[in-house]
Amino acid sequence: MQSNLSSDVIVEILMRLPVKSFCRFKCVCKLWCLLISDPTFIKRHLNLAIIDKDIEHQRQKLILRSSSTPSLYHVECDAMTSNDVMAVKLHFPLIRSSFDKVKFIGSFNGLLCISLEPERLFLFNPAIRELKVKRIPNLYIDINRSLDDRVSRPPIYGFGYDHSFDDYNVVKIMYESIVYVYSLKTDTWRRAQRFSYRRFNSDSGVHLNGAVHWVFARGKDSPLVSMPRLIVAFDFAEGKFRELPRPYDDAENVTAVGVLGGCLCWLGEQQDFWVMKEYGVKESWTKVVIGVPFLNLRPLSFLKNDEALLVINEGLIVYNPREDTHREIVIHGVDGRGKLEIETYVESLVSPNVWNWELKEISD
Repeated sequence: MQSNLSSDVIVEILMRLPVKSFCRFKCVCKLWCLLISDPTFIKRHLNLAIIDKDIEHQRQKLILRSSSTPSLYHVECDAMTSNDVMAVKLHFPLIRSSFDKVKFIGSFNGLLCISLEPERLFLFNPAIRELKVKRIPNLYIDINRSLDDRVSRPPIYGFGYDHSFDDYNVVKIMYESIVYVYSLKTDTWRRAQRFSYRRFNSDSGVHLNGAVHWVFARGKDSPLVSMPRLIVAFDFAEGKFRELPRPYDDAENVTAVGVLGGCLCWLGEQQDFWVMKEYGVKESWTKVVIGVPFLNLRPLSFLKNDEALLVINEGLIVYNPREDTHREIVIHGVDGRGKLEIETYVESLVSPNVWNWELKEISD
């Protein structure tokens, strides 16, 4: 039976549907299959989640893993209305054994950047669950390792999106000074500005406004513990580092930044953190005090009732800022008893194969 709906109406309906529906709709007819795979439709479907908060909350998910197992799981953020939620195991065929060490580098527009140590990087969309993923080519450079006794430290990564070139990028800082940037569009690495800061750890940076952000220190000679903490961003469009204003100067206990509700966060310890309401504007820093003491905090996202989803002291909590109350979330269904690593993502149709490269089969 032929539909009386116009193609424009069908497109408007499809744009509001969850991603899992499209896996079934691709089999309806050839026209729908072509539409769902069209880059313009994929962008419109994605942009709707940016401008419509209700749809964004519907598509918001957590991906997680336990430190004692390489398996990946996902949880619906809508399920956080309950204090007990069930995780669903994801099929990620690159993980072949319990010895594979998985690390989340970051996510944007539904694409997740994952490293399988040693230094194997992949782009993967958990929502569309393709049987193919994009393996980022290895980066090989020659260097005299005797020049610096710190070269054995693991590299630092950051994943994000360059709006000016419509490109997904990975930045890699290695040997304490050398920086390369990977472009998904060209499938190549390029040399970038030299890194002239000191790191506190090997944590991946957080992406916001086309840049990846960390807390670093400036200088090479003074003891690291006595150096002032700086917010340093690597801008993908400009290909260089820049510093952002801090909320205050005395910040010896701050070693991380985060993102909450599209705002950069300055994360300390005790019972407060700072939120930059207007990006890059020092005067917009706002102090947020929560009634939960913590040694470490990582903001994840806002839920649809304006509650904040946070990782505090390695536990997942939902914090209500209006009432200054919180509740702990218990996640069931995850194998192992290790520490949980959690990343947020918004379901999308974006594929790492968006430029129609011939990707290698997972079994290769």
